[in-house]
Amino acid sequence: MSEPTRPPGGRSTASLLLALGVIVTGLALAVTALLPWAGVTARLTVLDAEITRAVRGVDRGPGWFVMGAGLVATLLGVLGVIRSWLFTGLAILPGAVAAFALAMFLTDPKDLADRLDLRVPGLLSIEPAVQYGWFAGLLASVAVAVLAAAALLRRR
Repeated sequence: MSEPTRPPGGRSTASLLLALGVIVTGLALAVTALLPWAGVTARLTVLDAEITRAVRGVDRGPGWFVMGAGLVATLLGVLGVIRSWLFTGLAILPGAVAAFALAMFLTDPKDLADRLDLRVPGLLSIEPAVQYGWFAGLLASVAVAVLAAAALLRRR
């Protein structure tokens, strides 16, 4: 059997790839806080028009937690490349914090979803909706956690 390729510094290529994956997904997680997470769509059936108002992640408190968690995960990934695989594994914590913050965003009673839901049949319909930025944030937080867990499990 052949031994895994080891780059200079004694770490395996797989641990470096996991750390680089955490860096990339951590940055992606931070960026998702700038995307629209929720919106309110008003449809006027008489005029056949639609108006949408979006709420970005950073417009609410949980978005700042997601951005911070993404930056911390990125930093831990960088430390995983420079120092030790253990830092890469610790990125599971900001991944979990981001997922929790995303869940809190949906359950916040002051959110637009709970304040606005109006229908006047045949005339007006106002509906809240979760938008793509929230789903991208959830996907990135899960990816950070999975890559970090893989770094921890790889060292067992």
